[in-house]
Amino acid sequence: MTKILIVGIGGIGGYFGGLLSRLSESSTQLSIYFMARGQNLLAIQSQGLHIKTPQEEFTAHSALASDNPLDFGQVDYIILCTKSYDLEQTIQTLAPTVGKDTVFIPLLNGVDSHARIRKVFPDNLVTEGCANIIARLTAPGTVESFSAFQTIRFGVQHTDDPRLDKLKHILDDAGIDARLTNKIWTDTWEKFIFISSAATATSYYNKTFGEIQDNAEYLDDLMRLIDEIQSLAQHKGIELSDNIREKTLKLFDSAPSDSTTSMHSDFLSNKGKTEVESLTGYVVKESEKYQLPCPTYQKMYSYLSASKIMHAYRGYH
Repeated sequence: MTKILIVGIGGIGGYFGGLLSRLSESSTQLSIYFMARGQNLLAIQSQGLHIKTPQEEFTAHSALASDNPLDFGQVDYIILCTKSYDLEQTIQTLAPTVGKDTVFIPLLNGVDSHARIRKVFPDNLVTEGCANIIARLTAPGTVESFSAFQTIRFGVQHTDDPRLDKLKHILDDAGIDARLTNKIWTDTWEKFIFISSAATATSYYNKTFGEIQDNAEYLDDLMRLIDEIQSLAQHKGIELSDNIREKTLKLFDSAPSDSTTSMHSDFLSNKGKTEVESLTGYVVKESEKYQLPCPTYQKMYSYLSASKIMHAYRGYH
């Protein structure tokens, strides 16, 4: 029996967890567990997890949904889909689910999750990974995907492991567009270039994807962000596509015009936590290490990281 724990049943964890749970319902060799909380957990426990996409709707039922790691026992795989600012606190609680062969697959925004997890669980296999999808928890127990793309990329740089091959086969059987690669840095950084620049621009200007596209000033700043983070990646020795700028802009253009990034949504919700350090501050601080200029990132990070930003957030500069 293979046991997979999905931690964080929001847009990403809910969509891919829903597909995995649907597979497990017809299998005696696979159990999918959901770690969720609050009203979302209660809805999943009572009614299952409802998934909506442009192509289909279905309801999936996990083997167990709980907010208590002790309920799951040790698992084979932990797919982490929390916000980056919750990572350390979350993984500290997961110790009861972790055995010596447990594999971590983080699908968080940002490019530092692998190192942060290894600090807590240095003896476990920890992949790097990224999910390319626009999905939201639209109501307790309901996840909706809005994008034409729904992909997972995961692996360990320059490393192969049969446990990863096994997970790849499970993801394939679930109908998930997944790619296992030992050159994962290219995938994670190309995703990071998109999500970092998009999150920074939409949050700084308080605008949707479409509103950024329709304004020449906003679009110019978005392209400056892309160029600055691309320069950082190249100085770190990350292999990128030759047309990374065009690829990033194409992803931006393919997003629904009235939608926005999760970081911008966090600012709008005024809950007090955002991913600004992982998505914007990381670029500024890493660029400083390489003595690289990043004036657009610095300008936007200075505003977005201001101590009273969550109360003063107006999107006016």
